[in-house]
This record gives sequence, structure tokens and C-alpha cells, in this order.
Amino acid sequence: MKPEEIIEVETASVACDGDGGAAGHPRVFLTIQQEHSNEVVCPYCSRHYVLKEGVQLHGH
Repeated sequence: MKPEEIIEVETASVACDGDGGAAGHPRVFLTIQQEHSNEVVCPYCSRHYVLKEGVQLHGH
């Protein structure tokens, strides 16, 4: 089992395909809901996308 991968991002929307290719998975689009937490986890590969320290998301 490989260790959990944590990726810091600066936007609320991220796309994950598990690195594509034969080892990947279908591309999914995930959204960080800052009012609930500062991260989102890919349901396929369990990568954690974490909002970088100090980044604030603003609504419309």
C-alpha cells in the first residue's frame, strides 16, 4: 500500500485522474468546501487536496 498523497492547492476546484495512464482512474472534479474543512479527498485514489495555508476562498 502506498502512503497517502497530500497536494496543496490554491483554488477550491481541483481535478484528479490518479496520474492518468493505465495506473490512473477517470478524471473527477472535486470542490473544497472551506466552511466544512480545508481539504477534499479523491474517492478513487484517496489523494488529499489541501488548501494552502493563508488562502481564503471567496464566494460570488
